[in-house]
Amino acid sequence: MLIIKILLVILAVLIVGSIMLQQGKGSDLGSAFGGGSSDSLFGPLGPSNFLSKLTWILISAFFVLCLLLAYIGKQELTLDVDEKEKMEQNKDPEPQ
Repeated sequence: MLIIKILLVILAVLIVGSIMLQQGKGSDLGSAFGGGSSDSLFGPLGPSNFLSKLTWILISAFFVLCLLLAYIGKQELTLDVDEKEKMEQNKDPEPQ
C-alpha cells in the first residue's frame, strides 16, 4: 500500500506540472515557458496535443490507483474485523 501512495504523490506532481505547461487561450504560464513561440521544443501547435494526452493518461492512472487503494484498504479492514471476531470466539467459549 505504501508503494501505491508514493505513486499517487508522484502522479499528482506530474499532473500539476503537465497542466501548468499547457498553453491557455491567453498569455499564461504556458506562454511564459515558450509555449507560444513557433521555435519552441514541440512547435507552434505540438505541445497542446501532446500535453493534453499526457495529462489525460496521468489522470486516468491516478484515478485507477485511487480505486485500487480504496479496494485494498477495504479488504484489509474486512480481514481485521474477521480476525478480531475469530479471536473473540476463541477467547469466550460458550457455556454448556
